[in-house]
Amino acid sequence: MEDIHEECGVIGLINVAEAANFAALGLHALQHRGQESAGIVSCQAGQFHLIKGMGLVSAVFSKGETANLPGAAAIGHVRYSTAGGSNFANAQPLLARYTGGEAALAHNGNLARTARLQRELCTAGALFQTTTDSEIFLHLLAREQAVSDEDIARVFALAGPAFAVVLLLGDRLIAARDPYGYRPLVLGRLGQGQVVASETCAFDQIGAVYEREIEPGEMLVLSASGSRSLSFAETLPRPARCLLELIYFARPDSLVFGESPHLFRQRSGRLLAAEQPTQADIVVPIPDSGMSAAMGYAAALHLPWERGLIRNHYVGRSFISPGQEARAAAVRMKNNVVREVVKDKRVVLVDDSLIRGTTTAALGNELRRAGAREVHLRIACPPTRFPCSYGVDFPRHEELMAHNYSLPEIRERLNVDSLGYLSLNGMVGLFGDKSDTFCTSCWSGDYRVPPE
Repeated sequence: MEDIHEECGVIGLINVAEAANFAALGLHALQHRGQESAGIVSCQAGQFHLIKGMGLVSAVFSKGETANLPGAAAIGHVRYSTAGGSNFANAQPLLARYTGGEAALAHNGNLARTARLQRELCTAGALFQTTTDSEIFLHLLAREQAVSDEDIARVFALAGPAFAVVLLLGDRLIAARDPYGYRPLVLGRLGQGQVVASETCAFDQIGAVYEREIEPGEMLVLSASGSRSLSFAETLPRPARCLLELIYFARPDSLVFGESPHLFRQRSGRLLAAEQPTQADIVVPIPDSGMSAAMGYAAALHLPWERGLIRNHYVGRSFISPGQEARAAAVRMKNNVVREVVKDKRVVLVDDSLIRGTTTAALGNELRRAGAREVHLRIACPPTRFPCSYGVDFPRHEELMAHNYSLPEIRERLNVDSLGYLSLNGMVGLFGDKSDTFCTSCWSGDYRVPPE
């Protein structure tokens, strides 16, 4: 998925010596979920300590800064702005003081009720210090004077989807996930301590053991004395887990929604080959996002899988660069064609999605300049025609290529000989009896929770 970005990544630890060090390591593993800013809050003897800044984790924590974050409890965050601008004020975790004491919060997702909640809170006298919807949680904590576990659970019920949140309140680490389960959040154990994170790859990085998912509508309270689980919403018959997590956002080596992203992408590629076959000489993935799907596509058609494109990993993802001009500049530096691989070949390019088309449009031209006889494009998800309101950065119809152009027009604009997408029914059918437990709004227009 070359032209969109994820929402954010969160991690939280409690009852872990030098928790901030482990939080920083975990954030390195979650760096793919956001590259604009990073931050960690730790707590020792009721005292909070915060370091955050703009840029990568390696830049913000480059000189042993975690030594200034003492304590056995910490939360961390990497951010890409899907609500609010890219600036220091919006970097997380957010830290505030209210009736219940100091509170530090890190949030992944977008709140569909943002507009309504901000109007209500501002009318009641709230003064917002940021432009991110994550601050709404802190204002709700203050308005509700939420101190007890039950009070805090009520705040999450009021906020509504979409969120995966870690909240540090002195001796308590609270993890919560909205009732629809849009965003992933998992629980693990590190020695005698406990850890929560957006993805299990963070556990692998720090040596933690995966235990389970935080359930949709669950608030988990962790402390040195144990854990407590509360449900702040009724169990829904149809969750709405973000399928883009498995298609692209999650690292291939993670476990998300109980699924392996790598194996799911391979299955998608095999089905794509069945639905959209083509006569070709080689299959070339658009790196790195198309790797797993291309493996499946090539295996299904008994075609060689070749690295015809080499990615410059020091540029970063084009979708991670805010603003269209920055994206375009990144694309020009991002991929280089291996001429000896594609020359005189009929090439099938495989990627996991096509959103704005910034990267793909350039690649069709570059492959032809390198001597490819034909260029065919296969996309391992349906056409993305509708904006996302739950934490993915395509909030407007005009940004979406498939909304603005017909299939023949897209093919012409990308300078490819043929174009084929995986069908929506085929994609969700890969989950069998769980096929209706995922959000498909960006492809179908079926919004389970309309924005307010």
